[in-house]
Amino acid sequence: MDVFFSINFKRLAVWWMPTFLRKNRLLNYLFVLINPLEKMYAEILRSRKQNLIRINYNYQKFSIQKRLNQAFDPIDKRIKIIKAVQYEGVFTYNKSEIQLGNQFDPKRKWLSIDKPIYLRLKSELTSEFDFIVEIPNTNINLIQLRAEIDFYILPSKRYEIKIMQ
Repeated sequence: MDVFFSINFKRLAVWWMPTFLRKNRLLNYLFVLINPLEKMYAEILRSRKQNLIRINYNYQKFSIQKRLNQAFDPIDKRIKIIKAVQYEGVFTYNKSEIQLGNQFDPKRKWLSIDKPIYLRLKSELTSEFDFIVEIPNTNINLIQLRAEIDFYILPSKRYEIKIMQ
């Protein structure tokens, strides 16, 4: 706890009392009046600590993954964030399609015999999710996990939570 935010309300109340009024009965009454203030102060310190933890992380993949592991799986750190699209698409053209007049377009590739090209389905090249969060099969509260992810990512990003076996 920071020194600047450490306040002893009982001592402060005693200091502000005139010396001739510092009797046990009056001090006890004063401590009863200060008790709700101390409880509110403890709650403020707890929320301040949570906010300081949240400030240290941002929307980037590794940062969110570190935060989720710290919050939900601190020992084994088995929570992973992976891309939803596993394969990058390769668009193939024949030689006549990439020719611009007499010159070839250097940005496009055409089929060659040197290396194989693997054909994939459209479903393997696209996904409705932007990323997938893999979590271990333990008792992780999914509502808290979703709330933590939603706090850091943009609202336009979609994700799926998969439970690993």
